[in-house]
Amino acid sequence: MPNEPGRLLTYSRESAILLASMEFLKSITPKRASEIIGAFPIQSGRETVHIEEALNRVLSQDIISEEDIPPFSKSLVDGFAVIAKDTHGAKETSPLFLTVGGRVEIGTETDIILKEGSSAGISTGAMVPANADAVVMEEHARRLPDAVEITKTVYRGENICFKGEDIARGNRVLRAGKSLSPFDTGVLAALGISQIPVYTKPAVAIISSGDEIIPVNETLPPGKIRDINRYTVSNLVKKSGADTSFIGIACDSIEEITEKLRLARMHDLILISGGSSKGERDYITDAIESLGGEILFHGISIKPGKPTIFGKLWGKPIFGLPGHPNSCIMVTIRFVLPLLRRMKGETVADNNIITGVLTTNIPSTYGIEEYVRVAVEVVDGTNYMTPVFAKSSVISSLASSSGYVVIPESAEGYEKDEKLEIHLF
Repeated sequence: MPNEPGRLLTYSRESAILLASMEFLKSITPKRASEIIGAFPIQSGRETVHIEEALNRVLSQDIISEEDIPPFSKSLVDGFAVIAKDTHGAKETSPLFLTVGGRVEIGTETDIILKEGSSAGISTGAMVPANADAVVMEEHARRLPDAVEITKTVYRGENICFKGEDIARGNRVLRAGKSLSPFDTGVLAALGISQIPVYTKPAVAIISSGDEIIPVNETLPPGKIRDINRYTVSNLVKKSGADTSFIGIACDSIEEITEKLRLARMHDLILISGGSSKGERDYITDAIESLGGEILFHGISIKPGKPTIFGKLWGKPIFGLPGHPNSCIMVTIRFVLPLLRRMKGETVADNNIITGVLTTNIPSTYGIEEYVRVAVEVVDGTNYMTPVFAKSSVISSLASSSGYVVIPESAEGYEKDEKLEIHLF
């Protein structure tokens, strides 16, 4: 064929497009993606918040107890404080008799000192007399005019919480890097700590993109869909303890996406959904690079969520999330939230994983890590999981799922009755 300048130019352009497409398809492994995300440099600020604002915040330093909890030995029941050895041998058919040397009510200090063969009436939570080492429950004692009849043997420590038994002075009770639960705030309250040292909350910017996306409150015209990802991603991020700002919806143009990215500049993390798939142009990657950013990877060998983008812009991490809701959510859970936890300073992880029995076969493709949503039903104490198969654009499947299982790249699926780990939502 003769050399034709016009034809040569066309061929070169087509080759460039083909090469770009091939480059896109060079997805990295999920392990490598996690390594790249995990190596991204993070600096977390610190602040002090009141205990009422501490829920889900991450401790920036260890909490060391400066006092004993409880601060005094207290009774766990209503009954009679005793010296345990004085009750040995007591039973319903052969009770023992003890004198009663007063009563201790909750919220009062006592100076009662028990003598051998004596007791003191006591309320639940009240201070135990100094030399008492057990409490007989009301149900195992019968009050007489000048004594009490004990119908059950008790042993040292029975029905008593001793001073410092819960928390001892000088012990580390909460570790730096722990996200505070409601129970943790109870521990802090018990210790009298109202000002809590924590890491600052990451500020996350959320952008939706796509010519087909409209706000949730608008009437749905033909060819359009409402913005789902704004709410699912935002609420996942909020639930993880970060603050979110919705920057807006950008049409599929580098100008609009660039404008929205500029508005997100002051945030610690930028999440933009839609527009990460291979098309005529990669608007998100083009916009990031036009602002001086760097694409660290584009494409992970996972299903769903393959066309995920991760990069650096203004020294901050940025994700280009898939537009399909299921893909977007799974990538957020598997890759965004671990980074977010690190940005929060969280190092003490609570893995929400259970084991279950598969009720049917799950096929998979070799070489791709796949996330399969499952519904869990508990039968006679055993967790049974059933796959919830749905296309990546079907949001309702997530609402009916309890969690997901991970099928590694080296497997071609799982068979019925296999026991697997379930990552609960």
